[in-house]
Amino acid sequence: MSAFLSELVYCSCPGLCLTVQNNAYVLAKDCVKSETRQQWKYTAQDELYNVWSRYCATHVTDPDSNAPGDRQIAMAQDCSSSKDDSLQFRAWQFIAD
Repeated sequence: MSAFLSELVYCSCPGLCLTVQNNAYVLAKDCVKSETRQQWKYTAQDELYNVWSRYCATHVTDPDSNAPGDRQIAMAQDCSSSKDDSLQFRAWQFIAD
């Protein structure tokens, strides 16, 4: 059984919220009430849709050539990618205690 969030949510751990930067990187930053870069919707396809960027959190290899190795990160990217397998990199599932 899946549960869907119908309201805006903040993805956070103690004091930090997932935040979309101007360069599309998703970082954990100090939570700021009403900051749209930190507001997310959880879609029926298990995607995290960011209100500010209008993109989805996507698992990617860091495009920064200065990053060590093949660092894996989250970036905000187009939710309607045309690749058949792209949803597997945009779907996020969470386990509740």
